[in-house]
Formats: sequence, C-alpha cells, structure tokens
Amino acid sequence: MEIKNGDVKIVDEILLRAASEPNFRRLLLTEPIKVLGDFDISSEAKSIIKNVIGNFK
Repeated sequence: MEIKNGDVKIVDEILLRAASEPNFRRLLLTEPIKVLGDFDISSEAKSIIKNVIGNFK
C-alpha cells in the first residue's frame, strides 16, 4: 500500500500528536473514523493509521 508524499507528513503529525496528547490518542483509539475524517489525507493513509492504532487496542 502506497501513500502520497503529502500524506506522509500528515500521518507523521497525527501519530506524533497521538503520542504526546492523551486526549487525542484516546479519541483516535475509540473513534478513528471520526478523528481521521478531520484530516485531508487519502483513504490509504487513513487505513495505515487504523492498522497502526489497531495494534495498540
């Protein structure tokens, strides 16, 4: 699965934010579709994030 270069930066920002902000992390874990809907990234990038956070549930 490939993601666009612009998506890479946003994915990094989302994961760093999740690592440093407990409330954002909690929301991302419990409502990933809602949270990721606020970001302008491809469905492939959203899928990668959901796979990553799925490993931490």
